[in-house]
Amino acid sequence: MQKLYANQLPQHLTGTLAPCYLLFGDEPLQKLEAIDAIRAAARNQGYSERISLTADAQFDWNLLSNELQAMSLFSERRLIELELSQQKLSAAANDALKALPQQLHSDIILLIHGERSHSEVSKLAWFKQLQNQAVQIPVYALDERQSQQWLRERARQLNLQLSSEALVLLQQHCAGNLLAARQELEKLTLADLPQPLDASVLAQFLADHSSFTVFQLVDAILQGQADDALHRLQRLCQQDTEPVIIAWQLQKEVLQLRQLQQAGQWQQNINELYKSLAIWPKRQPLYQNALKRLSLSWLDYLLQELAAFDRLYKAGQLGHPDVALAHLVTLFVKPVPKAFSLQQQAAYD
Repeated sequence: MQKLYANQLPQHLTGTLAPCYLLFGDEPLQKLEAIDAIRAAARNQGYSERISLTADAQFDWNLLSNELQAMSLFSERRLIELELSQQKLSAAANDALKALPQQLHSDIILLIHGERSHSEVSKLAWFKQLQNQAVQIPVYALDERQSQQWLRERARQLNLQLSSEALVLLQQHCAGNLLAARQELEKLTLADLPQPLDASVLAQFLADHSSFTVFQLVDAILQGQADDALHRLQRLCQQDTEPVIIAWQLQKEVLQLRQLQQAGQWQQNINELYKSLAIWPKRQPLYQNALKRLSLSWLDYLLQELAAFDRLYKAGQLGHPDVALAHLVTLFVKPVPKAFSLQQQAAYD
């Protein structure tokens, strides 16, 4: 089975198309553009009819089998798209998918796609059975470096010149949301602004479309990036992320840092501890950065503040949980004077 990443697909599509494409991942723009690219290539190579099927809980799998075996009245070649919308497939679905290798033929291209992660789907038996006939296209969310490279390349394609500062600003406003980034770039092409665009001009045209996970918040905190951490926290709150989920993740990180800090003081094998905590080498510098800033006594204080947050939140005594979380994030980024504490508020209430 050939494996291609989204940015390698256009070159592949200039040649002979595969009988089957397997496209999975939860980054919507790359997935959408890959599907559009396969559709366009199929049309160019004579697959002029397109059949679109969505396999939900009520889907009749005989429909797929019939489409694969039927000859069109209008076109000898067809593109059949099958969206797997369910996270867990039924026994009938698995049986139908396992039968696909015997049903594919040269007059049909089958495109199977879904939002499940590629790493998860690739372990399934039906997926493995298609390995000799299919091209797999895993779609992953881009990290910060990849995202900036994507923005730079997409701006170039649109004949937009962005200063380095403008590029960083655009990335901050659209982090984790490539679809919004594409829309902003396309709007800029219509605005007829003087180029190269600098950050001050760009700021007047941007809305904040950034989208983050709790884990990306933790990354900014561990790196000690206060502005980024507070921005990510704000967006998480605007996305209606439950405050207890954020607080729980912060507590988990404090407990891990406390273990690492103690191991360093007791001269234990810290590499073994990293392994037991599932903190892999790529992420270890983040924790090493935080350990330089946060002493064992400060981590104990953070645990006390997190416990106070938990009590106040569950008692309904926090009028503004987002403000309390910002307080915790600030304490996590850098030790500051204890002018205010949630413990004091809990005692007062």
